This record gives sequence, C-alpha cells and structure tokens, in this order.
Amino acid sequence: MSAPNSALAAEQAFYAAFERGELDDMLAVWATGPDITCIHPMGPVLTGHAAIRASWAEILSVHVPRKIEIERIRVITTPTLVLHVVYESLSLPLHRQRFAPMAAINGYRPFEDGWRMVLHHASPVGGIEQETVGQADLNTTRH
Repeated sequence: MSAPNSALAAEQAFYAAFERGELDDMLAVWATGPDITCIHPMGPVLTGHAAIRASWAEILSVHVPRKIEIERIRVITTPTLVLHVVYESLSLPLHRQRFAPMAAINGYRPFEDGWRMVLHHASPVGGIEQETVGQADLNTTRH
C-alpha cells in the first residue's frame, strides 16, 4: 500500500483508522524505521515499529465505536518534516462518554512512496475536566 500524498492526508488516514479501530490501516500510515516514536497520554516513550504496533493493538482491541474530532492548532513545515499541533477530542457515543481533549503533536516525513507518520505525542490538556453524560463503566484506554 502506498503512503498518503501529503502530511494532511496521512493525518486524516491516521485518525480515520483510529476512529474505526483498524490497526492495519493505522499502521499503514506509520513509517517503519527504528527511530519512529509514539507517546500516549501519561505513557512511556515507545520507539520502533514493534513497540508502537503493540501499543496500538492493545488500545484498539477494545471494540467500541469512537468519535474523534481534531482541531488543528498549528502546522510547522520544513522540506523534510511537517509537524501538526492538534487538539484531539475523543468520545464514545454508545456510552455517552466524552473525554477531556488531548494536545498532540504529529510528525510526518516524505518517503519515496508518500508521507508517513514518524511521531505521535499526546498528552492531557491542563484545566479541562472529563465530561460524562449518563452511566459508563468502561475499563478502556482512551489512547
């Protein structure tokens, strides 16, 4: 599978796969080198394709419908790297549960076949509380 033709298309494919819970589609966006990095909220630094695959496999193993809204805050562009600073708003519609937004930085590099993700770092945004509507008793990892 060829990579997306822009950093924006790579980001859209990443979040679409996350929302659908499609591990293979998500991993198709990632580069495969040993220096790729992922940091989930409050989690350790993960480097390399195997560690990143294992972490997303665990997160996406919880099969619940997800809705993810992205607000792009800033785009930093160089010839060899594009960084997107975003707010991620995740909700679980069936459980009427909405989580506090996360701030994330996503990094993309051009490769011969297109743009691939090389960095995803998400962390809580201070001062914003989680909102729960109704009763939801889930033992899930947001991300």
